[in-house]
Amino acid sequence: MARHHQQTAPDTPRRLDFSLRPTWTAPTKARRALSQLRLPLPLAFDAQLLVSELVSNSVRHAGLGRDDLIRVTVDWSGGRLRVHVRDGRRGMGLAGVSGSIRPAPGAESGWGLYLVDRVASRWGTSAHGYWFELHQD
Repeated sequence: MARHHQQTAPDTPRRLDFSLRPTWTAPTKARRALSQLRLPLPLAFDAQLLVSELVSNSVRHAGLGRDDLIRVTVDWSGGRLRVHVRDGRRGMGLAGVSGSIRPAPGAESGWGLYLVDRVASRWGTSAHGYWFELHQD
């Protein structure tokens, strides 16, 4: 497997904090925003996949209204990426994550957290959302 290494430009931001409307375009906008960090490959691909999954989950399952926002914060240390997606579920709490998070074979949905679990170095929940970390090899 070929490894791609890419140097981070000196003017590349190391922290992003942005908000998205809960629309079907939100995952694309989150991926685009993440590209500002110019992360090394293949870490950048994994980060874009996982942020897309978490933002999609917020759009589909958080019960957000048109005027609500999904907030994404990203911290890049040069070796560790931490992404936190908050959707302000208004005290509803997050769906409990216990036991297996693998969807039934053939399921058309429910793969988002499974992908996060398989790809992220670490991940978890907070009061209003989900977070994940990726470590550069």
